[in-house]
Amino acid sequence: MNRQLVFGGVFVLLAGVWGANRFMAAPVPADPPAASTPIESWRKTLDQTCDLVFQNRSLKEVVDELKERTKIPIHLDPNVMNFGINPHDPSVNIELKQVKLQDALRRILAPYNLQYALTREGIVISSEDLVVARQLRQRVKVDWEGTPFAEVIRRLAAETGANLVVDPRLKDKAQVAITLKLDDVPLESAVRLLAEVADLRALRMNNILFITSAERAERLRADADGPVPSGPPTPGTIPNLPIGGPGIGFGGFGGGGGIVVPGFPGIEPGVPPVPEAERKETPARPAPEKGPEKAPEKRKSGDKEPVPSEPARDK
Repeated sequence: MNRQLVFGGVFVLLAGVWGANRFMAAPVPADPPAASTPIESWRKTLDQTCDLVFQNRSLKEVVDELKERTKIPIHLDPNVMNFGINPHDPSVNIELKQVKLQDALRRILAPYNLQYALTREGIVISSEDLVVARQLRQRVKVDWEGTPFAEVIRRLAAETGANLVVDPRLKDKAQVAITLKLDDVPLESAVRLLAEVADLRALRMNNILFITSAERAERLRADADGPVPSGPPTPGTIPNLPIGGPGIGFGGFGGGGGIVVPGFPGIEPGVPPVPEAERKETPARPAPEKGPEKAPEKRKSGDKEPVPSEPARDK
């Protein structure tokens, strides 16, 4: 009897230890991995589906509401008024169901021929040319030692939100170790220099920096764009603004050519104009004095009337 009690006690003890170990070893659900950069978090937000309804709202009101709903900093370029766009005009009428937020934003901006892009400061809304310039002019710091080229480009893209694409056909060439240190340089300049160090080339195609081999870059150069301008946009020039101003609806995304805002009339090249205060009236030139008219000569009596000479005849 005692032996049965001992064996029973041992069994209960072992069962308790086994159960406790099972309980302690139960997997605990891990928290979802946090995005490594704010831009990656914003990308996930823009990829979510949503319902949007705006009736008789201004572009400024829509931007402010989206900023509040998404918790993403959204910056509407104040210069859009120079493009003939009134951001306070209640002209937004749109109803969207179960669309991705990024697609909804594009459709809201399309009638104004505006674009958006992600930067470290958040979402920037402006004309296409200015958005691209804003992305590629972001100041970056480069401090890499023995890091694979493709990894350097990936980190720069994650940090800035720019579209930096490494040609997948490069394979091993994209893994060359990079050692380079730069401080406070424009993103595009940094990428071009990094590509040069790796014996590669960077081409800009609209809002994409494409890194490939020197041979392929030479073949693609005719279709590529040059570096973004380093200075501000030309005053009075509206890139890709549709004729007739913004409208309502979901028209195509294409745009017409550039339109120049009427300005002050230009001055033809030549002698510079004299200020009105310094102008002096030139006195009128006096007419030449006429001398006394010469009286016709009188013929004396006996003089013959002059006979006109006849033309010579051929013999």
